[in-house]
Amino acid sequence: MTTTILIIEDNAELRDFLQICLQAEHTVLEASNGKAGWNTAVNELPDLIITDLMMPEMDGNEFCRQLKNDVRTSHIPVIMLTAQTSIDQQLEGLESGADVYLTKPFSVKVLQSYVKNLLRLKESQRQHFSQKIFLEPTQTEVGTVDKKFMERLMEVIEANMNNPEFHVSALAREVGMSTAVLYKKFNALAQTPIGEFIKSLRLKKAALLLRNDKFNIAEVAWEVGFNDRKYFSKEFKKFFGQTPSEYIAG
Repeated sequence: MTTTILIIEDNAELRDFLQICLQAEHTVLEASNGKAGWNTAVNELPDLIITDLMMPEMDGNEFCRQLKNDVRTSHIPVIMLTAQTSIDQQLEGLESGADVYLTKPFSVKVLQSYVKNLLRLKESQRQHFSQKIFLEPTQTEVGTVDKKFMERLMEVIEANMNNPEFHVSALAREVGMSTAVLYKKFNALAQTPIGEFIKSLRLKKAALLLRNDKFNIAEVAWEVGFNDRKYFSKEFKKFFGQTPSEYIAG
């Protein structure tokens, strides 16, 4: 899968140079200042952002703070480029949320190495998140903003568990995102599609209900939003490796 990198740099010559260095392995987007970069980041949700520190309209620190505190973009790693070399300035950049602070002039090979390592780390975290999300969705090890995002998803899905008409578009409305942004955001965190995640929560709730002997299989299916018992049994077996009847028998 091709990764997308957003370059935010007001110096056109440097921006073009960075694009040339990265375009062989990545899709590269460009913005000439922090404000334009913010709009692109929100609309495109790139895999990584390289931003300059000193820019008109919105500097790199302000941009980074806004990015890391917005639920739509909080997961995106940032490399900050600057000619400022003091320790205090570097600390400010890192405290704003930048993952890497790289001073100019910089080695292209070092930049490419940072890009590769951050993307590799992001993918590793995504794999780990995908495995853990089916076990303990609210206990996933993600940043505070993303953890709150997951908790909100769980809350909304639980409240609509028995509604067969509740799908991704309805979830997106409830959490205040477009459907496209929700798909991209969840895909950036996990390898599992958001629709499959909703289904997995329905099926795990079904397993709990089947164990307590209060409902028959058809009633359990209805309680977790399946209005077709055959489809419910098929999906249950696919997820747990047993039919609902086999699961009850233990």
